[in-house]
Amino acid sequence: MQPDRGSDLVVAGMNPAKSIGASSAFSRIHRGTTFIVFIDGLIVLWIGFAFASNLLPENLQGIIIGLLAIANLMVWNGYKNRARWAYWPAAGIIGLACLFFALNVLISIIDIMNGNVSSLLLTFLIGWATFGSARRVMFHFNQSYSSGYFSTSSDGSNFDLGQGEMLAACPTCLAVLAIIPNMLNASDRCPHCQSPLIDPELAKKYGMDSEE
Repeated sequence: MQPDRGSDLVVAGMNPAKSIGASSAFSRIHRGTTFIVFIDGLIVLWIGFAFASNLLPENLQGIIIGLLAIANLMVWNGYKNRARWAYWPAAGIIGLACLFFALNVLISIIDIMNGNVSSLLLTFLIGWATFGSARRVMFHFNQSYSSGYFSTSSDGSNFDLGQGEMLAACPTCLAVLAIIPNMLNASDRCPHCQSPLIDPELAKKYGMDSEE
């Protein structure tokens, strides 16, 4: 794998066979993230309602919640239409929801430690939501994703493969990478998640030496 092509990847979760073409990888990821922004916006709205109902007088509660709802809709609509100003506010909404999920996971873990085993399933579900939201936030720090979002002429999915290169998915995070298969060795790591591209046990089984 050429070291200078580490940024040529599709954010985790895409099928390598479908990562290029008219139905672009970025478009699919963006649509999914836009839906998450809408759902997490509702969660942020609920958090705002909870704080407003406890901290503000009744005559201000409706105004604050209404303004927050309008702000959420504006960010969601702007992000849906790839407005430049909506990029980080949308990531912020997902981040706030992620913190809310993480706090609930912590509370659920404490509940389990106190003997309430019934919280185990809830902990798993909220933990999965926390992981998913955190990963969506990290998308926004990915060069390929930001290039696709801000570009008006390209969606970030056009890869110029070099001679002998092919697209392959990282076995850990499923990021799609440009690799040269016969040059892979046990020391190669995914530039996205830093996990080994070849399973250590598999490398050992077939006698693939690490160059580290």
